[in-house]
Amino acid sequence: MAADSRLGSHISSWDVWSDFIDPFELGVCALIAVGVFVFVKLRGGSAAEHIHLPLREFNKGHSFSPTDLFAYPSYCNICEENVVEGFRCDACGTVTHAVKCAQVAHAQIRCKALSSFGPIMKHHTIKGNLPLNSMCCVCFKECGHAPRLCDFRCVWCKRTLHEDCLPQLPEECDLGPHKQFIIPPNGVKVKLVGIRPRRQTVVNSVRPPEAADWTPLIVIGNRKSGSGDSAAIMSTFRRVLNPGQVIDVNSVKPEEVLDWINLLPEYTCRILVCGGDGTVGWILNTIEKLKLNPRPAVAILPIGTGNDLSNVLGWGATVALPIDIDALFDRIARAKPCKVDRWAVEVRTYTRIGIPLSPPKSFISNNYCSMGVDALVTLNFHRKREQIPKFFASRYMNKFLYFSYGTMDVLERACYNLNEKVSLECDGKAIELPTMEGIVFLNIPSWGAGVDVWNLNRGAALPQEIDDGYFEVFALYSSFHIAQMQVGLSTPHRLCRAKSATLTLHKSNVPMQVDGEPWEQGPGVIRIKFDNQALLLSAKGL
Repeated sequence: MAADSRLGSHISSWDVWSDFIDPFELGVCALIAVGVFVFVKLRGGSAAEHIHLPLREFNKGHSFSPTDLFAYPSYCNICEENVVEGFRCDACGTVTHAVKCAQVAHAQIRCKALSSFGPIMKHHTIKGNLPLNSMCCVCFKECGHAPRLCDFRCVWCKRTLHEDCLPQLPEECDLGPHKQFIIPPNGVKVKLVGIRPRRQTVVNSVRPPEAADWTPLIVIGNRKSGSGDSAAIMSTFRRVLNPGQVIDVNSVKPEEVLDWINLLPEYTCRILVCGGDGTVGWILNTIEKLKLNPRPAVAILPIGTGNDLSNVLGWGATVALPIDIDALFDRIARAKPCKVDRWAVEVRTYTRIGIPLSPPKSFISNNYCSMGVDALVTLNFHRKREQIPKFFASRYMNKFLYFSYGTMDVLERACYNLNEKVSLECDGKAIELPTMEGIVFLNIPSWGAGVDVWNLNRGAALPQEIDDGYFEVFALYSSFHIAQMQVGLSTPHRLCRAKSATLTLHKSNVPMQVDGEPWEQGPGVIRIKFDNQALLLSAKGL
């Protein structure tokens, strides 16, 4: 009876509401509300709702990294004793000699802030551990040379000064010689989003500085690239830039990193990718996916294994540590924008009787894609790295292992007579294939970690360009042929230049790779066609 009375009370209450609200009108309002919700979700909401650059890397106090041996005499910022082996903050350079002192530093010493929203940019000074041969910016005399924790430095403009001269330092900081690349923290406003326990701080808005040549630089690193130098390199950049401008793609998604560009739609941002060809391709794909406007130009700091695209654009095949940050920023400032063709590679796999096995796979190639012997070397290397990742932490070891796998294939001949398994059409014309073990579709004048293979003893062959809408196709006779070309003792078997290609694999499984991403390809059809052009920065001749 109690349940019946409650039900009766509920019905009577609805009867009262029904006197004021027509059921048909209520249904229409509900449908409109659902439609608006779906529309907002599909459109992504307003511009402000699009901004979700998380600050979980930068809002937890200092970011200490262990240092086995400091390059110059250093002193703990807490107990002020000499430090030989200790910790240094990646962002502000605070030094401590023990875990206990590091814990105290979180509470007592303010770290370099991503956001300090306010009317002017103020100096942020930290005591001691000045670079060698520091000069006071007030009295122009040597400072920081005493064998103790003494004198001060600004973590933004890098000015150094005596403790007695500190009161004469102007309140406003000009961010120093690299100000054109820095997003000033006094112009960054943050907000909290979400609900506990998943509540996080995100960038809400950015107020640009009043500077005509301001081109903020976003540094994107991948700590898994090459020799694992990315962590030390990103620390170097965090000490110069706003910490929020330097981000590891293993911690923050590229889509979230590039929200900086959405926050600054009227300014030309530049991106520095610290990684290998795979990381560069990942970021270029994200830029194209987000359709950023204006499109940011991308520079490359090569810390991967191959670094072919970096080499072509004048950034080099490797990077020397420690980085000369002044020279690098000067090159980035003077680098010229250029366009690079990008190619869509569609892979369809079939059974032996022609039935599709799965939906087609799509890839974007910036450098080159290939089938056969050179892809086999990449596939063997990739499989072994997945099994023992720590063994592949050195760039030099990686190159040695590439050489080892190539040498093994000289004996195994796993891709022998590839020409009998495939047929090739370029721009609608059938191409006659020689006896070969590999075929390469090349977009840039760098292959196999730096070989300008298309122009080896070029003769009458047409020159290769990175933005002409063509790719070059050549055949590989064997692993030994690859080794010969890498030392300039042989030339590729040039097949053609084309704007599109269809490669059909009739039987067997053959290794294939697109920009270093390998797999074993079964019978199927591979189609290559133009996709778009990426905007990068060229440092050639600088």
